Amino acid sequence: MKKDFDFNSIGKRMPYTAPEGFLDDIENNVWETIRNETIPSKPKKSYRLWYSISGGLVAASVALLLVFNFSPGHHKTDDFEKFEQAFSRLSSADQNYLFTVYQNDLFINE
Repeated sequence: MKKDFDFNSIGKRMPYTAPEGFLDDIENNVWETIRNETIPSKPKKSYRLWYSISGGLVAASVALLLVFNFSPGHHKTDDFEKFEQAFSRLSSADQNYLFTVYQNDLFINE
């Protein structure tokens, strides 16, 4: 096998051919398809878009409910109490540090 291959010897000849006007036909077909899908006299296509958007929204809502567990009867009332207990177990130096960080937080004090 020849190790020194010269890419300059290949030239700029295209290795394939396409029929005359092939790309123009593709462009015309795409525009015709777009025109047919946006015509308001065809309600079937607009319903398809409506169903896909509403189906996506329903699926996203169900996913959010499953991920974040936002069921109507599920409220944690003792979260703040747990936070207070954890904060009270810290040393006074750590409590002062957290309070200082909280007061100097740029996002909270905007």
